[in-house]
Amino acid sequence: LIDDLDDVDFIERVKIQQRNWIGRSEGAQVFFDIKDSDRKLEIFTTRPDTIFGVTFMVIAPEHEWAGDLTTEAQRAAVEEYVERSKKRSERERIAETRRVSGVATGSFAINPFTGKRIPIYISDYVLAGYGTGAIMAVPAHDSRDYAFARHFGLEIVPVVEGGDISQESYDAKSGKVINSDFLNGKDVKEAIGLMF
Repeated sequence: LIDDLDDVDFIERVKIQQRNWIGRSEGAQVFFDIKDSDRKLEIFTTRPDTIFGVTFMVIAPEHEWAGDLTTEAQRAAVEEYVERSKKRSERERIAETRRVSGVATGSFAINPFTGKRIPIYISDYVLAGYGTGAIMAVPAHDSRDYAFARHFGLEIVPVVEGGDISQESYDAKSGKVINSDFLNGKDVKEAIGLMF
């Protein structure tokens, strides 16, 4: 949409407003294998440099695979959560940054860079209409992922130096990369470039 604005006959002020409204996210598509399945969970991330810090995945309650990823042991809890989520608007879900809710599907993904098995959750802080409706959660460097991890007792692995993750996430997009194999010691911007 942004690129095509060059071809329309609007005044420049309107084109600038449209470009700012549409926005553009530069990032990468990443596929996470699902344990004991032939499926791969697709995500879009603007921070591929943090992939070594992914300790869980989250899908939107409306994600098309929500039912398929749910184990029988978790089915009742997931169905109840999905029904409750349907009663909330996207605006409410985006606005409520302090409210933490979610439920484990019982399924696991495999982090493609660490090989670790990581749990897949459903939470209404992820929206089906944004990206793929699934996220790789990096709690050390994203405040919503951090709150979720603390609430559910999930692992938090820092992959960028700075901040005190015992207190809060370090969301700055600058610093040296750590705990990230071949990216260690690189500046964040350089690490992002290497991951594309």
